[in-house]
Amino acid sequence: MSTCPPGIMIAQFNILRSNSYRQRLRFTQRHDFLSLVTVASAFSLFVKINDADETSPKRSWNTLPSTRLCKCEDNGHSTPGAATKEATTPKSLPRITRLAYASKLYPYSYLPLPRLLTPLDPLFSYPELKRGLAQRQKDEVRFRQILSSPQLMEARNKGDQKQLQSILEDMNVVVYGKGVTPQMREDFMIQYGCTGFTEDILKFLVESYVTRGIIEVGAGNGQWARVLNDYHNEIKLKDQHQNEHHHRHHRTLHRQFITAYDNMEKLPLSPKVYHTNTIPANKYFFDKVQRSSHIDAVRGANGRVLLLVYPPPGPMALETVLAYINASSKYSGSCKNDTVVYVGEGRGGANANEAFFDYFLGCNAPSEDTENHEWVVEKVMNVLSCPGGKGYEKMFVFRRV
Repeated sequence: MSTCPPGIMIAQFNILRSNSYRQRLRFTQRHDFLSLVTVASAFSLFVKINDADETSPKRSWNTLPSTRLCKCEDNGHSTPGAATKEATTPKSLPRITRLAYASKLYPYSYLPLPRLLTPLDPLFSYPELKRGLAQRQKDEVRFRQILSSPQLMEARNKGDQKQLQSILEDMNVVVYGKGVTPQMREDFMIQYGCTGFTEDILKFLVESYVTRGIIEVGAGNGQWARVLNDYHNEIKLKDQHQNEHHHRHHRTLHRQFITAYDNMEKLPLSPKVYHTNTIPANKYFFDKVQRSSHIDAVRGANGRVLLLVYPPPGPMALETVLAYINASSKYSGSCKNDTVVYVGEGRGGANANEAFFDYFLGCNAPSEDTENHEWVVEKVMNVLSCPGGKGYEKMFVFRRV
């Protein structure tokens, strides 16, 4: 049997080792991210860290759903809460998980739900929003440059329609996104409003709150209310059909599933243009939106889930939430106003204000919140974004504990 000289053997071994190393490297690169996530998850599950930067005292909650009949409705058709489940204790985000997320080792979608919200929770500062806000600032600078450009002034003075059209197209790209026209944006708003719903969102909202009902404040033209009402009615008809054949009784809401309110002052689409005799209004708008201030609207919530879809910038959103929870301070169980569904951008975006996000994270305690409870985020869902990718909204579900 022939043998290789030691030098050749070493060289061949180094080649084999190099090939093996490259194979392992490729394998590692494919699985590196999942490995880091696994490590972070393991630490978050098994390592108990007393955060020195968290000032909240130790907490304990009993989140067993109430099974008592809600008697806050005059019509007597109230329903109990969901079937009793095993008690759970929502936990705040562990420090190790926060560090892994801040180091980009842990994706936003992997953050555990439900969880107790604390001041350091990154819930309202998700990556696509951060990138979007940075791009939005650039777009605003670019838009101002176009408005003050000598080319625009010259085209106006000369009445150069071709040049004006070219400049207008540049402005559309900045405002709506590449390839998106103002008409495409308006068509989206006709069907969805300022931000879009998905089949998963409709299914979740209707099935989760079928026995409680929903109250939407700031409903605008009522696109969300319309489709939720229609979706609920479809499910109700299916249940009735099944009950007739199988002689089963299914608990349903005996009052209107969704009530919608708006002060009618700044509707996204003018009712003078899209009035009741137009096809868009008949096909997509909710004809039962009631005129009311946001404060007065929630006084009759009576245990319904509060829905805020794309609220305006400013204090309206927080004022509505505070009025909502205070309206049921004397009630308990399924009569309690304790659930808020917020659809909009996070901190620094186009909706609400800093105080709104601080409130859910426990950064402040408004005097209007007499009970000063804490909030759990139960679900986060992606919405249907408007054409052009200029919106960064999500749907957040909060429950008071």
